[in-house]
Amino acid sequence: MRSGSVFLGLTAVGAYACGGNNLAQVPSAGPRIVAAKVSRNPHNVLSSSVVFRAEQADSARVVYWSAEHSRDSTPFFRVTTGENKIVILGLRSSTEYRHVVELAGPMGSASSDTLSRETDDLPDLFGQVSVTTKGRGGPGLTITSVQVGGNTVVVFGFDSTGAIRWYRQFEGSEPVSGELKQQPNGNFTLYRGHSYGSQKTPGMFVEFTPAGDSVRSITVELPRYMDNHELLMTTGSDGTERLHFFTYDHRTMDLTPAGVPVTTALAGHQLIRRRADGSTEFEWNAWDHVGIEEWIEPPKPDPANPGEPDFDHPNSLGFDLDGNYIVSWRHLGQVMKIDAGSGRIIWRLGGTKSDFRFVNDPLNGFSAQHTARVQPNGNLMLFDNGTRHPTPESRAVEYALDLTGKTATMIWEFRHVPPIYTPYVGQVQRLANGNTVISFAQAGNVTEIDASRNVLWEADIKIDGKPAFCYRMTRIVSLYQYAAP
Repeated sequence: MRSGSVFLGLTAVGAYACGGNNLAQVPSAGPRIVAAKVSRNPHNVLSSSVVFRAEQADSARVVYWSAEHSRDSTPFFRVTTGENKIVILGLRSSTEYRHVVELAGPMGSASSDTLSRETDDLPDLFGQVSVTTKGRGGPGLTITSVQVGGNTVVVFGFDSTGAIRWYRQFEGSEPVSGELKQQPNGNFTLYRGHSYGSQKTPGMFVEFTPAGDSVRSITVELPRYMDNHELLMTTGSDGTERLHFFTYDHRTMDLTPAGVPVTTALAGHQLIRRRADGSTEFEWNAWDHVGIEEWIEPPKPDPANPGEPDFDHPNSLGFDLDGNYIVSWRHLGQVMKIDAGSGRIIWRLGGTKSDFRFVNDPLNGFSAQHTARVQPNGNLMLFDNGTRHPTPESRAVEYALDLTGKTATMIWEFRHVPPIYTPYVGQVQRLANGNTVISFAQAGNVTEIDASRNVLWEADIKIDGKPAFCYRMTRIVSLYQYAAP
């Protein structure tokens, strides 16, 4: 990382003792650094752990550099008397780094001697992964998850040059069908399981630190199943955590109203808000609000082998500016606003019961959409997969909603050249600088454009030479703490 760039990787975690002695020449009344040592992070070769004992100090950081890259540093973290550990992330493979611990306290500052460590090569499985880029992307990392070799799930982040700068491996054989997200507490969550949103198979979200340490798993009890599409962490009015996610259960239903002459087990979803103690604070059930005749998006199940479909298929969850929920329902071709207190449906956009008329949109709306997000200006932006368009094509699109006149006016769209059509998955993300990142994730492509829709940067991810199937590809600012990108 260049000096002055956004810090890409560190976290302060628990402490442990180590031997040796590495003292700075400072007055005895001032801060002292004792027994500083650098070692490999067991979860990530692109990471170093610096362990030290601090005396007469209240904060510390690590300054690091290599022969090829300028000095950079972690932020200052609070330290305690005794052993402390700072984990540095976002390094490069096969590179020798120098590290210096800097202390600050009421009586001044101190620095350790220089500590040296060379990072290892990336694990062999990354030989199956390629990231090619063109153009110049913005700062930060793009994170995603893939399955490599049929039995390993890997989450990783790469910079604008395509260099992999962070990762965490998870042993398992499940398809990569769920989301990876950096949460407001700075940790990451990943869905693990075999569900695409309707199957009778248990799944869970796992929370882990930027350094790769597991924190907890989040799931539900049968007969409900944890949906794979979205997990949001917020803080409630009482100052404690709230978890927001989807679950689903099954009922035997006649699908004739949806145009499929078969009776089978059908999944329907619930929107759940859970308190920190595990109790449910809010529940909204699609079975009570949505009819299976509203299922309009293909593909419909095969009557000869219907499987375990769902008629609603929520694939994104967010908040409007007033704190109420915004839900994208793929199979309904609809975005819905739900009152977060009463559960009342405030409005529907798209689908068979839309409250709005589309204006200035040559495609007259969206189809099989993903990641519906309300922007700071109140507009609604989403990834339009485009399944039912006259010529299937995926795009990013933004609408201004007139809640009085009930119109949704298209004010902006982006279509890739050449066109890309992804029947499933995808994401659009507006950055703070006005740029937009669009993930044509089924095609393994992520594109960054400016406010004038000029393409600034593209990346293509391949596994064994084939486009990677990613759920989302998301830009983050920092690995050690959350910040709006």
